[in-house]
Amino acid sequence: MLDWIFEGIATWVASVMTQIMDAISGVFIGALGTDMTAMEEYFPFAVSAYSIIQYTAWALLFLVVVWQIFRAFSGPLAETENPLTVLARGAIFGILISYAKPIFSLALDIARAPYTALMDSTLDPGDFTFAGIEQALTNGLTTLVSVATVVGLILLIILMIALAWNYFKLLLETVERYVLVGVLCYTSPLAYAMGASKATSRVFQSWCRMVGSQLLLLVLNVWFLRAFNSSVGQFVANGGALTNGQGNIFLWLFCALALLKIAQKCDSYLAALGLSVAQTGSSMGIEMLMAARALTGFTKGGSGSAASVFGGGAKGGAGAAAGAAGGVATGGILSGFMNRYKPNSFVRDAVVDGGSRMGAGGGVGFVGRTFGSVAARNGAILTPNSISSVATRPPNVSGTIGGQIADRSITGYMPQLAGGPASNMTYSGTQITGGHISTTATAPDGRQAKVDLYNTAQHEVPNTPHTVVTAADGSQWYQVASGNGMGAFYATPAFTGDVSEAAQVAEAFPGAPDGTLLRQVDDGTLEASYPDGGNSLWYSSAYFQEPDAPHEVIQGADGLSWYAMTPAASIPEFEPETPAPSGGGFSPSAQYNQALFGQFMPGFDQPVVSVDSSRSADGILEVRHEDGTATAFYDRTMYQAPRGDYHVYEDSGGSQWYAIPGTPTVERRPVYEDGRPVYDGDKLQTTTVETIRYKNTPSRHTQPQKRPVDERKPPNRKKP
Repeated sequence: MLDWIFEGIATWVASVMTQIMDAISGVFIGALGTDMTAMEEYFPFAVSAYSIIQYTAWALLFLVVVWQIFRAFSGPLAETENPLTVLARGAIFGILISYAKPIFSLALDIARAPYTALMDSTLDPGDFTFAGIEQALTNGLTTLVSVATVVGLILLIILMIALAWNYFKLLLETVERYVLVGVLCYTSPLAYAMGASKATSRVFQSWCRMVGSQLLLLVLNVWFLRAFNSSVGQFVANGGALTNGQGNIFLWLFCALALLKIAQKCDSYLAALGLSVAQTGSSMGIEMLMAARALTGFTKGGSGSAASVFGGGAKGGAGAAAGAAGGVATGGILSGFMNRYKPNSFVRDAVVDGGSRMGAGGGVGFVGRTFGSVAARNGAILTPNSISSVATRPPNVSGTIGGQIADRSITGYMPQLAGGPASNMTYSGTQITGGHISTTATAPDGRQAKVDLYNTAQHEVPNTPHTVVTAADGSQWYQVASGNGMGAFYATPAFTGDVSEAAQVAEAFPGAPDGTLLRQVDDGTLEASYPDGGNSLWYSSAYFQEPDAPHEVIQGADGLSWYAMTPAASIPEFEPETPAPSGGGFSPSAQYNQALFGQFMPGFDQPVVSVDSSRSADGILEVRHEDGTATAFYDRTMYQAPRGDYHVYEDSGGSQWYAIPGTPTVERRPVYEDGRPVYDGDKLQTTTVETIRYKNTPSRHTQPQKRPVDERKPPNRKKP
């Protein structure tokens, strides 16, 4: 009976600790780096107060310069500096105060290279998890300790607590070092204020050494953590044995604990070498233990507190063990569970509404989700992996993520929502579920856009305008936007028509003819210039309905369709008609126009005596024949098909024309003088005019119509 009780307690403690430490290690290692993202988001006051620090630094610099110049007037009574030197150094450091943060960011960029290299290096033979330590220690102690089962289990608890506690202290040390770098960054102008005078320059020099030392510590943090992780992987793989046949789990454990101790004291070692390192110490861990001890003091009945477990309280021991064992059983803590655990899962599961949860279960999962809900209410952000575990799953098992945490996290999963024209948008009402994400984007001017994203693996291609975007996990999504602010998500390429943009045009529109140049005319409108000299307008399907005029649909690289209007026909330059010579025959201009028209319209076999090109800008040509009849030609790209009798001819450039025959007629028209009709008394004077009558005249194509901003339809889901 006693063995069973201890076994239950040991299994519960080991399982809880492995899950907690895996969660903590994933959060710490992934969130802290050589940028100030975490510092700025956790401590926004540091960002807002930076300008105050700058002004304070300028004030200090001014006081230092003025004081040193004042001392120069004392002459031989004091050792003074050259006033001109002080003024020059003051001007230089005044400029440095203005660029203090960019200079510090440059130093962070330099440290990012080794930091990233150490983070991205592959660990072999396996990934690190504390769950692996638990299993390996259990197997090793089973063979090593044969005195009693209780002894082995107690040793398992002691070893796991010692290893986890020291690793936890190292993580706390890492956080302290990162926060200290952030403090040095946002207070850097004060250090530059000390550089103008030799009397205070030592402060600035010490600050520079401290910055360099702290950046070195940030890199060493990753080195120690990855070194420990690789040691754990090696240990799990071979049971702690060395290649020479020596070694055991205890030797490995002592070596691992020694590495963690050295990592915690690394700042003191660097200080002994002469580097100006701020020693953060490990008191945070002690303070957390004191806080935990104080918290347990509020509970009554020693069996109900955490202190009773470690303090030796036997009251209610059997019940506690049984409860713990039951919690483990219902939670499903199996041998392969931790392989699917991902950092941030407790926060995700705390805010997921319905669906299947993918984090820990049982009592551990309940506690984790409780703390996850607290984190969600206090500004936590879901990682892309956490969102992906919901968004890419089938809707019947995915659940839904909503609320402010979804608004804060959506841009991390969909990078295009935070870049380009959408960079200044704020998001609200976000809903994330299996295969579908919806949100409302609001611009600074108040314009809003409803944005819907549909997973391409779960949905058919939408019938409405859309773009194809890539999420942070590599999945493809159809993006559909509507509303007055949709321009941020259907941005018109800002081409200028310059020849140097040919490569960018080809990349943005792979289906466009080679050598095409584009110029932005308006939102949703581009002017295209083709290599053959033709021009046309392109209309975005996001802004315009499909036109009835002849056009070609060109697909953009982002998935958005454009309506490329067929270029208007290129009409040659006909000469104005001159009177026929007195001796009869055709004038030289008429002969020239006849020959030119024959070349321009080779399929038209009727003899032409004159050509009227006065309306060529409107796509109309009119020719007269010897018998007095005429034919009017209308550019097919500009006019609809006429009713009645007509033919279609193709010119030498490949453009098509509607040819409508006309018959001669006589019309009486008013007589005008100086733009006014002439009257004979009360009677309007008229004159007889020979003209041409056409039975029908084609209607001109209308311009592409604006698409309603709210005209959007969801795509159909693919069948399973």
